[in-house]
Amino acid sequence: MTAPRPSERVHALRLLRGWVKTGQPPDEEADWFEATPLTRELVLTSLRNKGLLDAVIHHLSSRPPAAEFRPVLWIGLTQLLLLDGVAEHAAVHETLEAAHKAKFPKPMIGYANGLLRNVSRRRGEIETWIAQQPLPVRLSHPELLVRRWTEAFGAAEAERICAWNQRRAVTVARLTRRGGGRAVPEDLTPVEDADGFYVLPRGLSPTELPGFDDGHWYLQDASTALAPGLLGAKPGERILDACAAPGGKAALLAEALGGDGKGLTALDPNPARIGRLKENLERLLLDGVEILCKEMNGLETDSFDGVLLDVPCSNTGVLQRRVDARWRFSRRALSEVAELQTHLLDQGAALVKPGGRMVYSTCSIEPEETTQQVKSWLAARPEWRLEEEILRLPGEKNSDGAYAARLRCTIT
Repeated sequence: MTAPRPSERVHALRLLRGWVKTGQPPDEEADWFEATPLTRELVLTSLRNKGLLDAVIHHLSSRPPAAEFRPVLWIGLTQLLLLDGVAEHAAVHETLEAAHKAKFPKPMIGYANGLLRNVSRRRGEIETWIAQQPLPVRLSHPELLVRRWTEAFGAAEAERICAWNQRRAVTVARLTRRGGGRAVPEDLTPVEDADGFYVLPRGLSPTELPGFDDGHWYLQDASTALAPGLLGAKPGERILDACAAPGGKAALLAEALGGDGKGLTALDPNPARIGRLKENLERLLLDGVEILCKEMNGLETDSFDGVLLDVPCSNTGVLQRRVDARWRFSRRALSEVAELQTHLLDQGAALVKPGGRMVYSTCSIEPEETTQQVKSWLAARPEWRLEEEILRLPGEKNSDGAYAARLRCTIT
């Protein structure tokens, strides 16, 4: 007998409490795929607006509650202030019931009851207060990120990026080479300047796309095509995708190589991620790809015509999709990931044949991980030169932010 499904607010509260405790993204939790649309919306909207919600709590409370209780208030405030179609009495009652079932002390639940009912009565006044708050509060971003983006891109562009990040992410699917020639459903919207990429309408499951199970579609944002396109893989070459999971860029490289993807080695050192990579490439019938679960330093040096190095990063180009990543950003974290990226550049370069090329790619828009990273790395390596680089800010061409640079080994 299967266990009964938890109520939507109970499930949302459990996921948010798990994030507060561990920092692991809720959509990586085992029970995320059991969540209803409302539960997912409660969780994602709460995390996207955490800064704003905490500001409202501070505004209305002389003694804000402990961190472990805040998810209760986030869920309640999200329903009252940010979501349409949720009855106010249900928002308050169901949220308090979830707090009861989580066994929070009665004084805490009483505090939540008072705060949520206060917001319900004064909603218009609070919305006016929100509209008057500075950008980091109003659009719920850390002050550090807003300040950095203002310095790098200007105040207007920084605000535009923040506003883009606050929008619900759309689902984008690519018509694969295997699906070429298939008629595209009329309710799909082509992505600007991205051949073969389409935005799915709300409510359409990707599995409903004709030919999805046969490998005719792959879910990925159009920005993922920048780096493989810059690498320019050709049939007969030997190509390495050095950080390949979950497989979107690897699929594009395999298609460029022709046929079943022979000539491509897809590498990922994480055993938990390699399974998803295999599954995705198998569904696309790209069974000629060599899939390895190991580090780059375990491969033969000077063995690839081209290397795609899609490195771990701070994710600041994809905050619309990775809604909690903004709250993990710090100068220390940025410095640590930039150091790792430099190390991976060194490893990737050792695998490129004389005269070959490497594309360094990241979904960050921070200079330390993009233009400055490449400039600093090249300054210490005269045998390499920059051929081309692309920085796309979040929302440009209605896609995620991304950076890619093609580097050439000048030794022949």
